[in-house]
Order: sequence, then structure tokens, then C-alpha cells
Amino acid sequence: MPKITVGLDISEDTVTAVQVKSLMQGYEITGCASVPITEAGGVSLALQAVCEELDPKGSACISVIPDGRVSLRNVTMPFTDLKKIRQTLAFELETIMASPVEEQLNDFIVLDQTTSESSLMAGSVNRSYLTEHLAIFEPFGVEPEIFDIRNAPLVNQLLVQKDTPDNGLFLYLGSRKSTMILFLDRKIALIRQLSFEGHGLADVAAKASRREKQEGFDSERLEAGLISLCRSVNLTLQGFRAETGRNERPEILFVTGPGTLVSQSVEVLNRSLDLPVRVSGLKDSANIQINDHLASLWNASLMDNSLALALRDAKKGRNFNFRQEEFQIKTQFVKLKKELIHASVFLIIIGILLAVNLGIDYVDLKKRTADLDSRVKGIFSQTFPEVKNIVEPMHQMKTKIEDLKKSSGAAPGMNANMKVLDLLADISERVAKDLKIKVERMVVDQDGIQIKGTTDTFNTVDSIKKGLEESTLYRDVVIASANLDRKGNEVRFEIKMQRGQ
Repeated sequence: MPKITVGLDISEDTVTAVQVKSLMQGYEITGCASVPITEAGGVSLALQAVCEELDPKGSACISVIPDGRVSLRNVTMPFTDLKKIRQTLAFELETIMASPVEEQLNDFIVLDQTTSESSLMAGSVNRSYLTEHLAIFEPFGVEPEIFDIRNAPLVNQLLVQKDTPDNGLFLYLGSRKSTMILFLDRKIALIRQLSFEGHGLADVAAKASRREKQEGFDSERLEAGLISLCRSVNLTLQGFRAETGRNERPEILFVTGPGTLVSQSVEVLNRSLDLPVRVSGLKDSANIQINDHLASLWNASLMDNSLALALRDAKKGRNFNFRQEEFQIKTQFVKLKKELIHASVFLIIIGILLAVNLGIDYVDLKKRTADLDSRVKGIFSQTFPEVKNIVEPMHQMKTKIEDLKKSSGAAPGMNANMKVLDLLADISERVAKDLKIKVERMVVDQDGIQIKGTTDTFNTVDSIKKGLEESTLYRDVVIASANLDRKGNEVRFEIKMQRGQ
């Protein structure tokens, strides 16, 4: 029986679904729908409309975590085994995360591997948010089997097409956000979300979803937003080259999203980035079929991400999936009965082959295991040189980290009632946004806070002091110093205050 999969994409502008049936050779698009997200109805109302138009019940469903909810970081791990990477990834991310690692669910994709290490892109999603996000599907009887991040599956689909160059750039143009993905040597190398003022694009997407004619669009404001976006793209590329030393240049720019529904966008991007621009079009792939009726409803700019989800490769390490641990989908035995019957036959064959393979490769695997154990012990020794008796390095490392966590409660600036991030947020709210301030140094300890910086006038320094005095978190707010700099253009100031609790 052919497998039917629904790709359900949730962007800032629309909820889009594409239903695909797998054939002996290729795929067939059997349904598509796109509904705009309104301020009154939100995501839930748009999702309800999509489910009524294209019923996903009984189909495998793959969806996404919306833009801005996934924190992405490039990291390098001294392992090549995916299981070991997954076991130790949280420890690697803990030192660079703004919130406790226990509150985050982590996953990764492999960017590159050598014989001894792996370059990864790690993604983190807040567990509380993931619970809320799952809840919006429940009223409609839909349970996505996979939560990927937006746009990455689409880029992976573009990379398997023969006419795609080895090095290139991808941009998703939404009404308020843009996603940039750099691929080098036909592998994703960088994913960044950039701010983008797509003036009027939300209305453009809504009209396209309703298949209405586009009229009265202000292309001049959009052009200014695109030019600003291109500057951010170039700066991001320069930073990536400086950090990694990789100087490969993109050969093409793929674009999708509501911004590509405006014809001038392609010309502005081509001129600003000096790259040939191609609007993505997965439907035109040779192994994808679609009937005339659905072809008349198809809009690649809105639906390509959903189609890419439905065609998503299940290979581990190539795509993100945040349905793990307590969020892993619970499948019933009845749904798996037929698959288990077929799988049992393959398991017998695989078991025989594994037995032969284990006998042949036992010596080699033993050497590799010994080498990896030696590396783990080496890392442990470098991190904790005071420990001489190393028996179980992983267990000992976890114990040491727990001890450090317990001892960190007495560290300067930290206590159980108030975190440094809470203090910074309060200071940001108390200082008026229209004041011209450049903070050069901030010291937070158990007793007080010291802020040094420059501003335009002495009155501004007084305004900062008055704003901070209104908070219950500080007391004895004083201006320790306020002097003109050598050029006489700016006022250098220092403000000290005591912690209120």
C-alpha cells in the first residue's frame, strides 16, 4: 500500500499543507492547501481551516518548529559516533547557553566528519514551548511524527537535484523574518535567522493563499528592506569566513517565501548580492507528479517548504527531529503489526550478516573502541587534572559536573531567587529606549552592580539614575563619576547600586 505523508508548514504568515503519495518510482501530490494567519484567529484557526480542506488523519505527518523558536550553534565534537555525540552534546552546550540546559531539548545535524571529530549544527528548543506547540494539534486529531526546523528540509531537497551547484545560498523571505542557509560542497554549513522588514508581504501572502490578485503594492519600501537584508547576509558571510577560514563563494542564490511573490525582489537580490537568483520549484522535479487541478492551485513560494517536509529524508544526522525523549511519538502495536511481520524477515537476514561482519571486524572495532576510550580519558585528564584514578571517565565526569553545579550557587552575582539575566532585563526596562547610551562594562556581584559607559549629556546620566531608582531590585543608586571625555564630545559615567534582594 502506498505511503501517504503530509508536510505541515507553519510560518509567520501562513499555515500550509501538502499531501504526497509515494509511488514505485517517485511521488504524486494528492492535495495542497494554504491559509493565512490572521491576528484574530492566530495559528489555531488557520490550522483548523487547513485540516478541514486537506484531512491529514490517517497519514504520516511531518511538521516544523516555527521560526525564532530554535537556537542554532555550530560546534565541534571529538567523536564520530552519533550515539556518543548525542550523549555528550548537552555538556558541550551547557557553557554557552543562556538558560539551564535541562530546560532545553537538543538535536543536531552533521555538517562534516573526519576520522576523529565531527562538525555539527546543534539546535535547542525550550521544553515548555514544545509542550505548548504540541497542544495546538490535539483539537484536530493530528499528531506530527517529526518536528524539523523550517527551510532546512527544502535546502536538502535542492541539494539532491543534479543542476544545483556545490556551493550556494538560500534565503526565505517572510514578512518579518528571513532565514539564510549557506551550503558548501553540497552540505549545509550555516543557518542563520535574520530580521527583515518585508513591508506588506503578510498581505501579499494572504492574497496568494486566497488566490486573489495582487494590487497596490509598495515595492519601494520592500526594496529598501531587501537591500538592508543583503547587507546583513554579506556581513554574516564575512564573519563565517573569518571564523572558519573557508573562502568558497556561493555560485547561486535560491529564494522562496512571500517575498518572491513580488517580481522586483529577484532583480534587487541579484543586484545587491551579485549572484544569479532562482526561485525554488520542487514540484517541477522529474519524479513528482501532479494533476491539472492541483497544478492550478499550486504556489511554490508558499508550498515548497511543505512539499520538502513530505519528501523529507529519514536518514539520521541529516535532519533535525525534536520529537525525542518525553516528546517521542507513542505508536500503537496495531499500527506496527504489518511492519513488524516484514521487519522480522529482514532482521533474520541482518542477524546472519551481522554475525559474519562482527567476526571479521572484531579486531578493528576493538582497536577503535580502545582509541576512543583513550581520547575520553585524555579529555577527562585535561579537564580534571587533580583526579589520578580514572576508572569510569563518563560517570566521573558527570559527578564532577554535578559538584561544580552545586558549588556554583555561591558564585558572585547568582542566587536562587534572582538570576543575572533577570537583573539585565530589569535594567533594560528601566532605562528609556530613546537615550543614547553605550555600556562599556558591567560588573554584577552578590552585593551590587557597577555600570560604566558613555552618553551624550549629563542630563542623560541623571535620567538613567532616576529610572533605576524606581526599581525594587536595587537601592542606593549613585553616580560614582560623570566626566567629559578628552574630546569633549561624550560624557563618561559610572553608576553604582546595591542589590535590593
